[in-house]
Amino acid sequence: MSDNLFNDTTMQGLQYALNSLSLRQQVLANNIANAQTPGYVSQDVSFEDKLGAILSGSDTSATPASTGTVVETPDMTTSPNGNTVSMESEMSKTSETGIMYDALTQLTADRMGILKTAIG
Repeated sequence: MSDNLFNDTTMQGLQYALNSLSLRQQVLANNIANAQTPGYVSQDVSFEDKLGAILSGSDTSATPASTGTVVETPDMTTSPNGNTVSMESEMSKTSETGIMYDALTQLTADRMGILKTAIG
């Protein structure tokens, strides 16, 4: 019974989203670090479709360690050396990812608080 309280579709979705956003921060930091590397193609993490499937209950394959998939996402602008990293875009994505991560962390803490109150 208690296993279902802490491992329902909402918690699976929260874990998956937090793991994927953490991976996205790492990938974006890597993009920024390689902003001057000739031929480097920027990357991102794709996880939104699977997150929707997890939350709808149609994907039950998520584990606590599941994350999204790293994909190449070349920006519209390519420098003369073939690099596709746009610093403005990367910094914007980094900020957005941080805000989403903080919001989901707070949501998870609130949910745990509700469960603690209900149990106690």
